[in-house]
Amino acid sequence: MKAILSLIALSGLILSFSHPCDAEQIKAYVTGFTITGVQNRDELKMALQLPLMSRLNGERILVIDSESGAQVMVSGSYLAVGRIFSIDAVAKSVSGSVITRAFVQGESQDELIPSVGKLAQLLTEGIVKGYQPVSTREPHASGIIRSTDEIAARAGVIKSEQVEKSAGGRWSSRPVPGAMIGIAEGPATAGGARELYIAGDHAVKLYSQGKELELLSEVTLPGDQKILGIDTADLDGDGSCEVYLTVWNGNALASQVWTKKGNSLEKIADNLPYYFRGIALNGGEKKIYVQQMGSDSDFYGDVFELVRKGKEYETRNPLKLPRFGNLFNFNMFSDNRGTSYVVVLHSDGNLIVYTAAGQKLWRSSDKYGGSETFFQRPDLSNVRVTGESYRWIHIDQRIVVTKQGEIIVPQNSGFWNIGNIRSFSKNVIYCFTWNGSSLQKKWHTAQSETYLPDYFYDGSRNELTLLEMIDRAALANKGTSAVSVIKID
Repeated sequence: MKAILSLIALSGLILSFSHPCDAEQIKAYVTGFTITGVQNRDELKMALQLPLMSRLNGERILVIDSESGAQVMVSGSYLAVGRIFSIDAVAKSVSGSVITRAFVQGESQDELIPSVGKLAQLLTEGIVKGYQPVSTREPHASGIIRSTDEIAARAGVIKSEQVEKSAGGRWSSRPVPGAMIGIAEGPATAGGARELYIAGDHAVKLYSQGKELELLSEVTLPGDQKILGIDTADLDGDGSCEVYLTVWNGNALASQVWTKKGNSLEKIADNLPYYFRGIALNGGEKKIYVQQMGSDSDFYGDVFELVRKGKEYETRNPLKLPRFGNLFNFNMFSDNRGTSYVVVLHSDGNLIVYTAAGQKLWRSSDKYGGSETFFQRPDLSNVRVTGESYRWIHIDQRIVVTKQGEIIVPQNSGFWNIGNIRSFSKNVIYCFTWNGSSLQKKWHTAQSETYLPDYFYDGSRNELTLLEMIDRAALANKGTSAVSVIKID
């Protein structure tokens, strides 16, 4: 913290000795930063604001110390998620129109000040290019909705009781150590308990779920192997489920299959070049589907069903998905006439319904899904455009289709994109039905004040099982998760 305070003093000194005199200069005022994810917020606000002011100040931009007389207003936000931080900034005219946006990211505090310098450079380029002088600095008052007007505008909104779903009961576990990213169901035991497989970035834990969660076994993967997803299925029909892990080794997919032996886990397949996802198409039997990765594309070719023959795995029954579809963001459902449709969760969060032939029928106005699980791939061909050597690929949330043709989709809310980082803090799970032209909400769970990394639906019990993140990992803190079960009446 002494280093941050010294930096504040040094930046203020640099700014005080800057006396640009160019009459063509654009006058800018840095309003400040919002800080999320760290404790020393006030000190960090100053540690970001003053260096940004000193680095913006130059031949084309004159940074002033008050809003009065400013032609451009610059504001920013800082978000820390674990060791990674993202700094975003926006420059607006005094009328409120956006001139330019910019962001930078880093992985340690040593990168903070160089990142501020890069951010200032990006903002300077954007402001000089996009600023248009205006005849007045007074913002227009038209279009502003007062609180009384907003209340009046809400009149006529019909709240359907059918949309408000009351849970028949909710069970929550004690805290699970670690910021876990995936959950999959195992078979019921002789005593009536159920097995649960829960995955973190580099570990898989086997629990018995009775009145409480009991840890039975745990395996840890090497640090260069990151788990992106977990699913279960009994593909060989021996009565014991296999655990399918989608694993990224930093260069390629190196997915794995495990099985339970006694109360321990044993690896039975390694370095498989597939993404895995357990999907019950049209609400039928859950199967494992796979997709490969291309040298340039993150999801390559068709989606295939995975079958197991002895110790070997094969693919069959290819599925061609519509535009924007990939293994992790689709499912299929049928209406009461047997017509089949494909539902896709677009990368921007909108739900899209297609015909089986790929014709788009409907798109939601609200965002759904929302996942913080990601991996990175080299992206040197686009570095001049993005400013980043790696691109981030997020693994989408599951879309579940029930036997009744209902579509279940979660909705995490929070920050969708701060740079490349996502950070969610609340979740709701929605159930939709298809009315022939659009998806209609049938019910939803009560909002939970946590991020939902994963979930599954058990149609035989009519239950939702949720994996919720209680506390994120950061530095020495490994994070905390919890499992909740909601009975759907």
